[in-house]
Amino acid sequence: MNEQIFIKKLSDNITKELENIEFSKNYLNFAKDKYISLSFKIFNLKAVEANILKQTCLSLGFDAAVNRDAVTCKCDFSDAIICGSKYQLLKLCEKLSLQPFRLKSLGKFLFEKINPLSTYKIGKHTFNFQKTYIMGILNVTPDSFSDGGKNFNQDVAVENALKMVEDGANIIDIGGESTRPNSIPVSSEEECRRILPVISELKKSNPEVIISVDTIHPETIVKALDLGADILNNVGNVEIFESVFDVLREYKTPIVITHSDGIPPKPVTEDYQGDIVDKVYEFFVNKIKYLEDKGLGENLPILDVGIGFGKSVNNQFELIKRADEFLTLNCPILYGISRKSFIFKTFGLENRDEITKVYSQSLVSKGVNILRVHDVKSHADLLKYLDKIS
Repeated sequence: MNEQIFIKKLSDNITKELENIEFSKNYLNFAKDKYISLSFKIFNLKAVEANILKQTCLSLGFDAAVNRDAVTCKCDFSDAIICGSKYQLLKLCEKLSLQPFRLKSLGKFLFEKINPLSTYKIGKHTFNFQKTYIMGILNVTPDSFSDGGKNFNQDVAVENALKMVEDGANIIDIGGESTRPNSIPVSSEEECRRILPVISELKKSNPEVIISVDTIHPETIVKALDLGADILNNVGNVEIFESVFDVLREYKTPIVITHSDGIPPKPVTEDYQGDIVDKVYEFFVNKIKYLEDKGLGENLPILDVGIGFGKSVNNQFELIKRADEFLTLNCPILYGISRKSFIFKTFGLENRDEITKVYSQSLVSKGVNILRVHDVKSHADLLKYLDKIS
């Protein structure tokens, strides 16, 4: 036996690490939570709530960072940062349940973040939060920024969609209106003329295929759902679909909430003055609550940070770099970075599919659930290779 003392970084598999040191098996399930460290940022606490939170954390052996003026109540509101073991944070939830103001609700909310869901539903299909899935892009348009015209013929579109499924796509995202900057809007009638025959034929050819419809028109999604579509990929303001919420509720249709400044997106050159990730996170919190209040909480919404929609190049890189911060929303996280302009604005037009894959690999490692891509085969291969080391 080597008697030299040395140190290595602990792996993420705490159970395995404890077994390796021959820790007591009888105590293993209880003890492992003491060795899992978690950090959370809490927003919009009243000063008195921040004070109680801090004192409660201290009583459990860890701290909460709050606004320096919260202790004297010279500020009205304070954000907070807490970091402790999973065991400590679960004890915090228990203690908060006995506290006044909004702290009881905070304890319940925090408990949900500490114990996230393991699966989510899309149609009849169950997806694993621990895996990344591929959404293949099928633009049935003459003017999309990357592949406009390629699938404008119905038969070609269906053939290419089936090829994407064969190559490894879990979802086919069908759009009949370009969302590139300066694109020309189309009516719901024209959009339906383009995409409904494709949806119909695709479902006939492969009834199990999961179809997402990329639209901002309520009339379009209703007709698409009648033909078997599964997801509303909304790249605009989700409120515009309020007139068909009853239909979406009946079909239990997951809605993609996209952080966007409008369609078509306006070019942005200046960086957001503030924390772009916090801004998008708060946007999602408000939209999730809106859908829950409207009775659409049964199927989790899918959250798209809106790469390419009203954000500077730097902001888009920041959203990719910090993608894991959105996981505590307990909803599927979708990124659509494929061939987006921030890539060629930074690196030029060459190798943009290869560059997309580099950033896709980073997003997979950060726990992103769905990648919306043009090049399905190479991304399916990427996931296959990464699965061996995950």
